[in-house]
Amino acid sequence: MTMLAALGLGLLATVFDSSSLVAAEVIRAGDRVSQANAVTEEGDVVESADPLMGREVRRTVYVGQPITANNTRAPMVVKRNQTVSVKYISGALEITTTGRAMGDAAANETVTVLNQESRQLVQGVVQESGWVLAQ
Repeated sequence: MTMLAALGLGLLATVFDSSSLVAAEVIRAGDRVSQANAVTEEGDVVESADPLMGREVRRTVYVGQPITANNTRAPMVVKRNQTVSVKYISGALEITTTGRAMGDAAANETVTVLNQESRQLVQGVVQESGWVLAQ
């Protein structure tokens, strides 16, 4: 069973990395891949279901250059120095405060936040809607 799972993951990685998308216009670092700025190698419109759609490019991709999983990343939900809500939840207890993000992070990634009231650094996991769940 483990071998089948590994084989399936390897196949998925191959399909994900073998994208035939190229930049239709210059895509600046931090911009998201969209149907407006990417086409297939044949020049066709990209399907919205393509796994690279919506991802951010890590560095500038120029017209005609390939767009791959290696030169993209999940979109950043929290940016460095952004003010974010920080929540600590334990059972029925929920404490909410504000903090300043010390780095960029995508959803489900860990980020360090400076609690603006206590001036303490807190680690937390970024949630889809942009708030941070303190650990």
